Amino acid sequence: MLSEIQIILINAAIFFGHYVIISSALNFQFGNAGIPNMASNVSVAVGAYTVSAVVIRICMFLGRRAGLVFGQNWVYDNPGNVKMLNTFFNQKPLLSISLFLLSLALAFILGSATGWVLGVLSGKLRATRLMIFLLIISEAVGLIAANNTGIAGGTLGAFIPNFFIWYKGERMAIIAIVILTIGLFCYLIMRTMVNSPYGRLMRAVRDNEITLESTGKHVAEVRSGVMMFGSGIMAISGVLLTYYYSFVQHNMYDRVAYTFWPWLMITIGGLANNAGGYMGTLVCVAIIKSLAVSKRYLGPLLIGTKLIRLIGYLEDIILATLLIIFLIKKPRGLVPEKNLRIKGIRYNEIISDKISNFSSFGSLSRGRPDGEED
Repeated sequence: MLSEIQIILINAAIFFGHYVIISSALNFQFGNAGIPNMASNVSVAVGAYTVSAVVIRICMFLGRRAGLVFGQNWVYDNPGNVKMLNTFFNQKPLLSISLFLLSLALAFILGSATGWVLGVLSGKLRATRLMIFLLIISEAVGLIAANNTGIAGGTLGAFIPNFFIWYKGERMAIIAIVILTIGLFCYLIMRTMVNSPYGRLMRAVRDNEITLESTGKHVAEVRSGVMMFGSGIMAISGVLLTYYYSFVQHNMYDRVAYTFWPWLMITIGGLANNAGGYMGTLVCVAIIKSLAVSKRYLGPLLIGTKLIRLIGYLEDIILATLLIIFLIKKPRGLVPEKNLRIKGIRYNEIISDKISNFSSFGSLSRGRPDGEED
């Protein structure tokens, strides 16, 4: 049995790993390629809906093959069906792990497809117009999920099978280990991509599209590719959060928690810097979880006072204030972007040669007789 402190720490670790994946993917899109993705909550939701709409149907198909009889109503029979699936998976750990890995793969594929669609729909939109368009898309996706019971149970939501039910230890502990491990793996992949030639191509898209197009590169294809990969990574985080809650509902993936907070994290940590994304995520998650614990003790003390109204908005007030402070005092974040250095190139020698050549040219120019021309 875990103590209260252990539960708080494990919960913070779970959300840190979860938000590291989202903020790193957003930093990959905006920090490196300059794509202001204001629909990151859509990608996270797609990962969750992959489990509630696709994976659970695969589970029920396998259960029927094993002789299980499920209720026919997708919404109202969902709790009983999931209970039978949990009993079934308790005896089949290998099948449970296989389905968990399958859900990650499917979420990455569907999330990438979503990113490609967003990239195509946004077309040549830039900056403000693109951000507004993506905000509208995120609202539309939420309405579609709320009015379609086959996606995530409509407004009632849907329970999800526990693929770790075979584990006899603490469920929160193994989920925390899985999320942190996958978060580290995603970080290493994105770090490798950013430091590769493709990463330099992304920075070229961010810094000067016109110059890049003049070299024959297709900027639209690069932007679509970045949106695809980043959205696929975010969808994986949606899957992990779904298995933590064992429940999916359309309003769980709102713009504040899964769009604005990740933007705050990369702004505080530093754009185009993976280490900065880690630092920003750590700071924000520490603040959010500390406030969540504090409100449990402050709430009863403030009952009957006017300050009780602020309890529900305390996180938003503090995080918004923090954002304003960083935008004014430290706009480049805690870990600013480093100058790109390619391995194998001796920059000092190149600069020294350029300086010496320039000095030689200046000496020759000063030594010419008056009126002499080339």
